[in-house]
Amino acid sequence: MPKEERRRQRRLARQGTEAVSENPVDATATDVEVAPATAPALDSADSAAEDHSSAPESMSDSERERRPIALAQILANPSYAERSRPNAGMSSSIAEPAAERAGPAPEPIGTEVSGDENIVPQEPGAPNERDVQSAALPPQGARVRAQPTREPLIVALLLVALIVLAIDTYFTLRLNGLSDRLSALAAKSAAPVVTAADRPWVGVDTIETAQFANGGQPITTVHIVNSGHQPAYDLRSNTVGSLRAVATAPPQVPAQKGPLATTGMLMPNTGGKLTFFGNTRALTADEAANVKNGKYVLWLAGRLDYKDAAGHAHLTTFRYRYDPALNSFIAAPQGNSAS
Repeated sequence: MPKEERRRQRRLARQGTEAVSENPVDATATDVEVAPATAPALDSADSAAEDHSSAPESMSDSERERRPIALAQILANPSYAERSRPNAGMSSSIAEPAAERAGPAPEPIGTEVSGDENIVPQEPGAPNERDVQSAALPPQGARVRAQPTREPLIVALLLVALIVLAIDTYFTLRLNGLSDRLSALAAKSAAPVVTAADRPWVGVDTIETAQFANGGQPITTVHIVNSGHQPAYDLRSNTVGSLRAVATAPPQVPAQKGPLATTGMLMPNTGGKLTFFGNTRALTADEAANVKNGKYVLWLAGRLDYKDAAGHAHLTTFRYRYDPALNSFIAAPQGNSAS
């Protein structure tokens, strides 16, 4: 390119720079006019660099740095912006009031935006999302203080509820046991008190035996009587009669209760009777003679079970043997009791 043409472009670029500094562009304007001189400069960044390097060699470095640089050259090669800072400082006092009146400067032409193309312009003064996220994060190395939770309070309430439930269950069981004991005491107090003098006493009164001198059945009738002052309830009898040699052990009192007597309730001073040997075979003359001379013994044994008015059980046992000298039955040394 001829030198005259390059000089002409430099003059046009310088005039465009002075026009921009004197008449700042309104930030709110929709159309931005660019000086015609900038068009050639935008086409080739190498030509601007060559023009800047074609300055007279006689210029010193300081003069070359103070030399004004066109806006098109700065846009084409951003490194010129660093060189133009000393000159920019001289006109800062003049450019700042104009910039304040004009408002925010418009975006530079040709600025590329990387990333997502659908970025919504952010309002002036609104916090950036990245700034908000960085402000929410704690600084590195700082201790993060744990936020208090309600778990200890919930656990404490559960423990208190369990303790109250255990105490309530304990006292409920104690009250139930006390109620049962009181009910038992009330039942005992409501039941009639039976003393030894008032209770029924059932026992053997008299014994009668038929004659069997020459043989025959030794039918024996035992009379029983209630000598107490209260009725005897649920009267049961179990008896046994036997003929044994004198050397043989006497019969045992029956261990089990007998069937219910014909008179289930025996009133005071009222008696009944029990019959022995009524269903056995008759004795022979020799057996009757041996009973008379004492070689054989007739035995009577039995038990009487009954209850008093309070339901208490009582038992009377008896054991008798035949005495040929008295022609009657007498009580044996053992086997006779009353309770």
